[in-house]
Order: sequence, then C-alpha cells, then structure tokens
Amino acid sequence: MVTQQVEIERKYDVAGQRTPRLKLHKLKNFTVGDPVEHEMSATYYDTADLALAHAKVAVRRRTGGSDDGWHVKYQAGQVRGELHYEPLKTSAQRIPAALRKVLLGLTLGEDLTPVATINTHRTVYPVLGEDGQYAELCLDAVSARDERGGVTREWSECEVELTRDDLTQKQARTVFEAVESVLYAAGAAPSSSVAKIARALGQDGGDSVRVVAPEHAAEAGASDDAALPDHASSGTDDATSSDGGVSDTDAAKASAESERGSATKSEMTGDAETDKGSGKKPGKKAKAEKTGKKSKKTSGKSSDKDSQPPAAAEPEPETKSEPTGADVLAAMLARLTGELQRWDFAVRIDAPDSVHQLRVRSRALRAVLQAARGFVTEDVVADLEQRLKGVARVLGDARDQEVARQRLDVLLEAQPSGVVTEQAKQELRAAADQLEVVAARTVRRELDGAAYVQLVRDLRALAAGQDITEEAAQLSAKDFAKTVLGAALNRVLVSANAKVPDADVATDVSDMAAEVGRRITLPGLDAMQTAAAFDVVHETRKAAKSARYVSEALGHAHARAGKKRVRAAAVAKDYQDDLGVITDAAVMEEWLARAGRSFQRTDKDRYAVGLLHGMELSDLRDGMLEAPEILADLVEDLRGELPSLGSKG
Repeated sequence: MVTQQVEIERKYDVAGQRTPRLKLHKLKNFTVGDPVEHEMSATYYDTADLALAHAKVAVRRRTGGSDDGWHVKYQAGQVRGELHYEPLKTSAQRIPAALRKVLLGLTLGEDLTPVATINTHRTVYPVLGEDGQYAELCLDAVSARDERGGVTREWSECEVELTRDDLTQKQARTVFEAVESVLYAAGAAPSSSVAKIARALGQDGGDSVRVVAPEHAAEAGASDDAALPDHASSGTDDATSSDGGVSDTDAAKASAESERGSATKSEMTGDAETDKGSGKKPGKKAKAEKTGKKSKKTSGKSSDKDSQPPAAAEPEPETKSEPTGADVLAAMLARLTGELQRWDFAVRIDAPDSVHQLRVRSRALRAVLQAARGFVTEDVVADLEQRLKGVARVLGDARDQEVARQRLDVLLEAQPSGVVTEQAKQELRAAADQLEVVAARTVRRELDGAAYVQLVRDLRALAAGQDITEEAAQLSAKDFAKTVLGAALNRVLVSANAKVPDADVATDVSDMAAEVGRRITLPGLDAMQTAAAFDVVHETRKAAKSARYVSEALGHAHARAGKKRVRAAAVAKDYQDDLGVITDAAVMEEWLARAGRSFQRTDKDRYAVGLLHGMELSDLRDGMLEAPEILADLVEDLRGELPSLGSKG
C-alpha cells in the first residue's frame, strides 16, 4: 500500500554536541504532551550519478519510529511531500516494484544502491491546543555515515510539523511562532539544510555538523569528493518558467555538468573566474613591516622599491575557452531533459499541472531540435523529433481533456439559473472526469514503456555532446543563438503567411482541422479550405510557442541572441493567447460533439450538450473570422521588430 502526504514543516539547527534545553512550559497559547522517544535508522538510496538528488528526490528505507517502511521525499513544482510504501513481507530490504516504477523516469532503470545510513534518536513532543493536537516538535540527535566516502557526521536539529490539515494560514503561523520563540531562546536557528541526506553527504550544515570519523577527515574539514554536486538537493527554486513550472537552475546545471563535463555557468557567460586576490600587491604597512623601513607618502606609490624582496612568481590565471554553439546546445538540451525527467516524476505521483508541464518540456525539446537542424546529425535529429512528437501526442490528448474539463466548468457556471439542470451538469462533469482518468492512464502507460525510457536516455546522450556536429562547435555562442532563434522566428513567419489553397485542390489537413471544416462554414471557403485555414491558425500558434521555448532555453544557457530577436520572440508569444482562444474552442467543440453522441447511446439528457455545443460552434466561427486579421498583425509586428526576418542571414 502507498500513502501520500503534503509536508508542512519547519526545521532548525542546533549548534554544539547536545540537544537544546527547551523551556517548553513557556510555550504561548499551547502546551506540550508527554514526550515519546524513538530510535530510527534510515538507509538512503540513489543511482551511481545521484540522479534522484539532482531531481530533489530522496528515497530511504526507515526502521523504527511510527512510519517504518520505504519513503520518497520529493519536491514537485511548488509542492513538497512524501510517499510511503509498506515494506515487502517476503523481503523487507527489497525495493517495492511500485516504488521503482514511480522513479523510473529519473533512474531510467539504473540500480539504486545505498549512499548513506542515518541513525536518529528522536524525541517527539505533541503540541496541544484547547481542541486537540496542532503539531509535533521533534528533537533529533543524528549520526550519519556517507557510504561512498566513508565519513561519519553528527549533528542535532529540531523540526516542527503541523499535524492538522484544516488550519488557516494565520493559525499555522501562530503555532510556528509559538514554538520558534522557545527554540530561539535555546539557541536554535532556522536550518540551512533541506534534508538529512544532504548533510550526510557533506553538502551543508556549517558549524552545526561535526565530522567524527575518520579522524583525518575531521582534521581536514571533511572535504568529501563523493558528495552531491553543489546545491543538487537545495529546496529552493531560482526561477519559475512562464508556463508555471519550476525551472531548477542548480539541479539542471549539475545534471549538465555531470553528463558532459563542460559548459559551467562561468563558461556559458564567457567570464573566466580568477583569484582576484592573487595579483594584489601588499599594502604599505605590510611592506614596512617586511623591510623594517617606513614608507614615504609619494603620489600613491611605495618608495624604496629596491628594498622589497623579490616577488614570488604569480601563477597565470586559469583561462577558459569561450563557449561555442555546441556548448550552448548541450546546455539547452541538458536542462530541458532534466526538467522533462522531473515532471515525469510529478505526473507519476499525480501532482497538479504535471501533464501540462511535461508536455511543455517535450515540445520545448522538439522546438530546440527543429531550430538546431544542421547542428545535430540529420538522422539522429529526425528520429528524436519523431519520437518526441509521439510522446507529445499522448500528452496532448490528456492535456486536451484537462482544458475541456476546465472550459466545461466555465460554460456551466455561466448559464442562467434553470437553463441547465443540476442532473445534466453532474452527468457532463462525470463524463469529463472519466475521460480524464482514461487519458491519465494512457499517459502512464506511455511513460512506463521501454521506448520512452530509451528516448530519455538518447536525449541525455545528445546533451552530453554525442551527435552534435562540428558546425555547432565552430560557431560562437552568440552566432549560434542568433541562428537558432532566427530559424524559430522564420517558422512563425512562414506559418502565419501560409495561404489557403484554391477550391477543389487536394490538401492534407489535421484530424482536428477536418472536424472544424465539417462543423462550420466560412464566407467564400469550402469545407477543405476552412480546414486548411484552421491548420494555419494552429500551426502558427505552435510555431509561436516554439520560438518562445527556444528563446527561453537560450536565456537559461546564458547565450544572447540579440535584443531584436528576443523582442521578436516576445511579440510571437503575445499572440499565443489570441490564437489559443480559437484552438481551445475547437477542442471544446469536438469534446461536446463526442459527449452528445455518447449521451444519445445512453439515453441521457442531450439538451445541455446541444446548448453548449452550439455556443462553442459560434465562438469557433467568430474566432476563425477574426483569424486573418490576427495573423496579419502578427506578421506586421514581427517585421517591425526584425525587418530582416525571412531573408537569408
């Protein structure tokens, strides 16, 4: 059995070797119950390259305490939580298959082995109010062994976790503030660590962590080559993408560095880091002390230069080569692939908005590959694009169901009282919920498949530099950025300028466009021309999104494509919503048409379906009538920002 909970807690560091003496009787507005003590041991698991740590996921097997079993602590988007799996009866130390499956997108099938063992003596105090328990205060004395580096560390920490999920923000704040006042009085401070595993591997802790074995490690300050990459387990997010998803710079950067061993942040910006102090001359006072002579004030220069001992040869500052287009492309792919893997995990635990965000990353990867054609081996890029398209199609179907469900609620709430019965509303919502469940099941089957896992492996290999062409390596970062963003913007221009074919000319159109052509009529256009006109709208919107994805990916890789191109990409983004109103109406219209057919077969009330369907058809037709003007404005604004768009070079 697996259970899931969202954590609401705060952690505190305690300096020194003893647990703090807390004056819990001074707790304002609350009391504490009798303490309960636990002896707990947890073994943490990860892959050889610490893939879970990069994704801010920790897997442990805990014994002792009230939650014996397998735990997965995670951060998905803005949510931190924990999954619990009961140990297998046949082999308590074997990782349950359900747990391995939820981690598959991160581990890609690689073995999980112990990386740290953490033993904790925990004292738990229930924090009580007049109407029951509000929280629990845990005092932990921790001893942790890094299984790979052979280093043992010890520290003390406190944790306050709410035990009720019905508290308002004000009530929760009152609980935390009351406990904190007692903790701070005892010398505690807000913790610098997100998880014990980070400290066990030597990533943080400062003065609160003591290295106790081996002795030489303690004397040397516990330098640990086997530790996590810097900030890999940080619990803060440094940026949020415009899609609402988290852009985890540190974890993605660590992933990129571990996979290709180059293109660090300083390299991507072209700044060579040197020791600023290494070339600094000693001050006048220091010179006087060295020579035994006083220095005279002379126009800012030291007198008696000959009395100075010969200066030691200064080491040449380390120079780093300027990043190339290949470095930039690898960084873009590494970041997006890392985000794809993290949102894959979020989908598997049913985190909010996860399907949407996973679809965005799959489309962003495809957009980068399309824009970077010529810089990746042709057969490789064509194969990856096709496979990403297949994944995006499955995710797109699920996302369409989410959009339809959201749009359905808006439409139903907008109806005057009595026009649509409550029973009809319930039947429509139940139908939408069922379709969402089916779509989600299809997505999980896709993610569990060997083909998808291999796709992610191949993307990681490409991000490591495999199959990136020499042409990319010969370009500077700036020239590469200009080239790929220019290619993406040209695609927007070509799509928006596409002409509707003449009547009776055979034309390939998408399935959705064909449905639109059958449902509505536009002045002077037959069904096939209407379908083709819709495809122009749809393809232009996709191209505008692609340009935005490429622009954002370049920005994260610290590659500058020039202000004009970046502004042009922003212009394309501004038109997404206008075009999206039309495509969303088409999605909803098709959904209602199918619901109508289903209701007819099951003898359900079709009046509400027919009413809403008619409204969506009207909105779709109005949008298509406005589409030529929207597209013309888009082209004009793009050329206004970048007059050279569409021309060679």
